[in-house]
Amino acid sequence: MKRFLKFITSKLFLINLLLVIILIALIFIILNVYLNSYTNHGEAVTVPTLIGVNTDEAIEIIETNGFKYEITDTVFDSKFDKNVIVEQIPKSESLVKNGRKIYLTVNSSEDEMVSMPQLVGLSIRQVNSMIETYGLKIGKLRYVPDVAVNVVIKQLHNGDETDAGSKIKKGSEIDLVLGLGLSDKTTHTPKLLGLTYKEASNKLLDAFLNTGAVNYDESVKNKKDSANAKVYKQYPLSDTINKINLGYNVDIWLTIDKDILKSFDKKENEGNNN
Repeated sequence: MKRFLKFITSKLFLINLLLVIILIALIFIILNVYLNSYTNHGEAVTVPTLIGVNTDEAIEIIETNGFKYEITDTVFDSKFDKNVIVEQIPKSESLVKNGRKIYLTVNSSEDEMVSMPQLVGLSIRQVNSMIETYGLKIGKLRYVPDVAVNVVIKQLHNGDETDAGSKIKKGSEIDLVLGLGLSDKTTHTPKLLGLTYKEASNKLLDAFLNTGAVNYDESVKNKKDSANAKVYKQYPLSDTINKINLGYNVDIWLTIDKDILKSFDKKENEGNNN
């Protein structure tokens, strides 16, 4: 034991121990420098925001910032403009290694096409309840004398009769020719104030009337505003006494300003009471 203690306290042992410590430290420093250089450790960069950006512009941004890219999918999304980025991986503002590949999903530059359904022979109520499942909208209604009252006689796209199964652009409006019966049918003008465009359009269809001019005021700035906007004025005014012909156009004005809605609702009520 004394010999061992004498050995580890000897000058030769201490010198050798110091040399081993220095060697280990040098190896650690060299490995650390090499690994940092190999992995770019501490050189994280921020992923740019690409969603909503035109694809060509997005690619230019990616390459300018030293990234790589891959377009993994193309979709149809009506919430975005054509040919823009709708999804990116990694997400924007993420910290990643320089040179990282960014995976992109692009909104198609082409129109999505759907098959024209068979509407002829259906009632307007049936058409109204199912046409959105085909990605289409009801356009103008036109009534002609026919024994099949409120039943579709013709289906028109861009003014032309269109057969079921024909490929048309998704979101297209389909105009309908309906049977009026053998006499001039009339209906009351419903009250539309306070309804959204979709609600007002459906209510007019239920009354066998057309949505005429659609006017948004300056408070409506974007798609979200237009979806939430409500009718503050209509022409003709709602009327529970006088009637108008089926297929008549009813113009509407929409806003998201609550004060305007209250003001015009009061005016119409006063007008109907006079």
